Amino acid sequence: MIAPESLTEVAGKGPKSENNGMSLEQTQKATFIVTFFPRSRLTTPNLSLQSTNSSGNGNQDETKATRQSLPSSVRSFISLFAQLVPTFDHESTRHLTSHITQSTYTGPYQDLPDFSSIRHDFPIRDFEFEHGLEIIFDVPPNASGHQQRPLRLALFDMDSTLINEEVIDELARSIGISDAVSAITARAMNGDIDFATSLSERVAMLKGVRTSVWEDLKKTVTIATGARELISGLKKKGVLTGVVSGGFIPMAEWLKGELGLDVAVANHLLEESPTADLPYPHLSGLLDPNYPIVTPELKRETLKSLAADHAIPLPETLAVGDGSNDLLMLGTSGLGIAWNAKERVQIRAPMRLNGNSLADVLYLIF
Repeated sequence: MIAPESLTEVAGKGPKSENNGMSLEQTQKATFIVTFFPRSRLTTPNLSLQSTNSSGNGNQDETKATRQSLPSSVRSFISLFAQLVPTFDHESTRHLTSHITQSTYTGPYQDLPDFSSIRHDFPIRDFEFEHGLEIIFDVPPNASGHQQRPLRLALFDMDSTLINEEVIDELARSIGISDAVSAITARAMNGDIDFATSLSERVAMLKGVRTSVWEDLKKTVTIATGARELISGLKKKGVLTGVVSGGFIPMAEWLKGELGLDVAVANHLLEESPTADLPYPHLSGLLDPNYPIVTPELKRETLKSLAADHAIPLPETLAVGDGSNDLLMLGTSGLGIAWNAKERVQIRAPMRLNGNSLADVLYLIF
């Protein structure tokens, strides 16, 4: 997640304003949002959902005056956070569902916490464990109250994110070497070995796989729960969507068609004609040199170039992935979410979310 512009940078862009003798640093306000998810859930957001509070205004917001009606865990968090960041005030809380709650805080801009580190602090981690919650902090650009986060571009990893499988492992399974390839895949996704090197090693092991395997995989690969709802919800809001994968283009293009994505970027494999030893069209065991390898750096550059091509500010972008090769893309986007990610990735990612349905992401943006 892109950090808010530092106050010194803001102040340095022009004359420092004064307000009743107070500097810009003392008067500028910041807003951040805290979303509380139960650790075990299966939910599908309704974009048109409008809960109603006792005043019947179509917004189920709980203010300071009605704080006692909040879930006990939220009340406890308000008290805890007041100790951790005393200069920020709890303004309101709303119930997105019967189990998912979202609170808004405001306070001085210069006191805005570093959420990439505070979410790892023991008070927050202990609170999550004690209450069975997952707490997501977000600072929407130009946020005021519960206004929607401006979002115009969303990019996703494919394997173990938009689909449940790792395609390269499925390719290896077709020729009986899945254990060897899966072991390298796990190390690569954890960041233990260089992604490009590991990819070349695994692709070399796939020499001889029938090219008809792609059609077979399209019948067996499963789209992740909530992926269709998430993409549909984004497209209804006019968001440009895409898959940027360290996997392979035949499956990325198939997924693009299945979900109605706008962009598909993935690796290209060379194929070979039948030979005496392999009398059928098959994979050569080599990557196509005419196309760049989709490295972590290329994922990041794809996000930046698509944003630039469509005049989209980076704070108005979303990226979701599960592996270490997604971290650069997650860190560059306005909202970077490690989804059901490997442990090391969850620690390093701007945000992490674990659940049963990708549709949960909609609660963070609409």
